[in-house]
Amino acid sequence: MSIRCVALLSGGLDSKLAIRLMQQQGIEVEAVNFKTVFTCCQDQSAQAARELGVRLTVVTPEDDYLELVRRPQFGYGKGANPCVDCRIYMFRIADRFREQAGAHFLVSG
Repeated sequence: MSIRCVALLSGGLDSKLAIRLMQQQGIEVEAVNFKTVFTCCQDQSAQAARELGVRLTVVTPEDDYLELVRRPQFGYGKGANPCVDCRIYMFRIADRFREQAGAHFLVSG
């Protein structure tokens, strides 16, 4: 039985390195990217998936995502990760995807 994971792939260096580390350990990786009105990097994530040789699924968050952005339970953060609630939301959706894909764990860079 091979070990499988689902990686959150933005197309940036951190997520690409996280995937490469999993591949070096012999772990099969499938990637997921979130397309929102706030993201700009679908081309980068698609290119990264091709370079890494992983299957990429692009997920469009549901309507509740915008409400979460308007009224985040945990407030607004600072710096590179301004919305803690958004990250929690993405991990929840990615975990559902992981279950459907039969993968063992999630990876994020």
